[in-house]
Amino acid sequence: MLDSPEFTRFIFLPEPAQQRSRDALDRLLDAGEQLLAQNAFEEASVAQIAELAKSSVGTFYRILGDKDTLSKLLLQRFFLSAVSTINVLTDAEQWTTQPLQKFIQALTEQVAALYQGRRGVLRALILRASRDADFRDRVHQLNEHIAASVVRVLQAHQQEVHHPNPLKAMQAAVHILLGALNQHTVTGNLGHLSQVELVQELSRILVFYLDIHS
Repeated sequence: MLDSPEFTRFIFLPEPAQQRSRDALDRLLDAGEQLLAQNAFEEASVAQIAELAKSSVGTFYRILGDKDTLSKLLLQRFFLSAVSTINVLTDAEQWTTQPLQKFIQALTEQVAALYQGRRGVLRALILRASRDADFRDRVHQLNEHIAASVVRVLQAHQQEVHHPNPLKAMQAAVHILLGALNQHTVTGNLGHLSQVELVQELSRILVFYLDIHS
């Protein structure tokens, strides 16, 4: 957490000293994410969340204090997961001798995997961004962090990109991918495709858009 970008730090919650409390916190986070996935988080009471987590109301309040803290922790967990995934993926050294199409495939696979099953989290993200300017700015910073990290890898293989305006196209391509996956995750509008087919088709779109070939 200390090495994470500032925009991922929504809230600081000291790690519980006892393993039993750490386990309870993990279960409460999992319960919160399950309720988000069911679009039932806003209506759920603290007692319902605690019951789903096989915990108690007293433990919930002792560890978290309130539901908003849980909501922020869930969004923070998603941001940290996204940053970690992208940072590992865009370590340039691993792509030095690889064709750019392989990177595009890996990028699409890993971002799609990050979003898969996160419909509730993304809905909560959109809802909070619509009413909280500071949070909306954090979302923009996350997207820009992802875009900048990906573009660095693309630029290292610029000789394979034949779009007439490579840099602008590289930046746009990342946001096209994020936008498509965000829309699909929330609405299921590409539900006629399997996960494998989804990755294949989005990868194909990016390769053709950037006009990638050796």
